Amino acid sequence: MSTIVEVQATDPLMPAVYALRHDVFVVEQGVPEELEVDDDDKVATHLVAVSDGRVIGTLRILRHGRTAKIGRMAVSTSSRKDGIGRELMEFAATSASRRGAEEIILGAQLTAREFYKRLGYTEEGAVFDDAGIPHVMMRKTLQR
Repeated sequence: MSTIVEVQATDPLMPAVYALRHDVFVVEQGVPEELEVDDDDKVATHLVAVSDGRVIGTLRILRHGRTAKIGRMAVSTSSRKDGIGRELMEFAATSASRRGAEEIILGAQLTAREFYKRLGYTEEGAVFDDAGIPHVMMRKTLQR
């Protein structure tokens, strides 16, 4: 059983969040280290899934007017297929809606687009490269 908490960049959980993202994006997927952490991390709201004191999943939410942008979604290898990603995304949608967002956008890795489609996201536009990985923009209108 995991708990999801909302934190800011100064939270004591953030070093563990960055470690998880490093493992998933840099080590596992080959994203250049200098691209993984950026200035958006300082202003984003970070969602963190914690289980037995360990950070097992994360994503960040950036606000652009009435649009929330989700990024840096990562789940530890040992916790994949346990529904953690879905829980994080549902929590993010509720949180974004509560804060006045009308829609969520995200750049989905092509390998994850079916996951996002099952959560109600629709693809938009052409496939694009982000850090050497093919992505597609996806959007979901939030229920008020």
